[in-house]
Amino acid sequence: MSFKIKLKAYLELMRMHNVIAALLTTLIGWLTVRVEVNTLANTSLIIPLLAVGLVSSAGYVVNDYFDIEVDKINKPYRPIPSGRVTPKEAIYLTLTLIIVGVTPSLTVGPYTAVFVLVNTLLVVLYSYKIKELGFVGNVIVSLEGAFTIILGALTPSELLNDLSLVRFSLMPAIYAFTLLLAREIIKTIEDIRADEVRNVKSLPRVIGVSKSSIIALTLQLLIVGISLIPFLTGYGYLYLALALATDALLIYSAINTIKLGRVGNPESLASKLRSVLKLAIFTGTMAFATDLLYRLFFL
Repeated sequence: MSFKIKLKAYLELMRMHNVIAALLTTLIGWLTVRVEVNTLANTSLIIPLLAVGLVSSAGYVVNDYFDIEVDKINKPYRPIPSGRVTPKEAIYLTLTLIIVGVTPSLTVGPYTAVFVLVNTLLVVLYSYKIKELGFVGNVIVSLEGAFTIILGALTPSELLNDLSLVRFSLMPAIYAFTLLLAREIIKTIEDIRADEVRNVKSLPRVIGVSKSSIIALTLQLLIVGISLIPFLTGYGYLYLALALATDALLIYSAINTIKLGRVGNPESLASKLRSVLKLAIFTGTMAFATDLLYRLFFL
């Protein structure tokens, strides 16, 4: 097999489009500190980007490793079941990504080191077992998304010997966690039949679609409720415009989420709502990112 084909297979395993999204949220965390501390070196962004980018990639690779048997049936075109990447190569790639991604973080200080190590362990354990635990897995995925923002702020804060600066990342992290958890619950409704086959104790299987949709609805309305807080505490009109666009998407999704417990085919509606929430995640992320970048370069 040529080097080009092998490299393409590795990149496919690493799901680079998802990794780029994680890098953006890490940037948001770093920016929350950078706009407060003008003397912060831009090079302080490199370490959290390495950790998030490479550990996230490792998580996707090891997830495919543990899903080999399932993917042989459902996704035979994936790199491992198709034979383009061997299971042993996947393990070596996972270990390499983790070592290269984690090692620089160990030099920052104890808080960053422990934070990165614990999250790396969670990433691996999620693929190995946690994802089968239903709602617990949903919470872990959502936390991991939010933790990229916190790490982006924690690393420069520890380098500056001022951990109190991490507090500026908490609002976007809470926003991200809540929005991601809402999407995760909607996704479990979409996947309810597949989860029955795999015997995953997902929230809809445990408490039903109706109660699960109420939780997802509550989370979406909670985001709408807190979306003005950043604007009232320092973010500007760029944030507000995109936050209101996100709110419009969430209100549309919330109205339709109510219907999930009453329609005959909730999986189909949940699939559409997941796409709406994916767009809301993008606009919500850009609300923080664009406003912070504007404050950094123009204020």
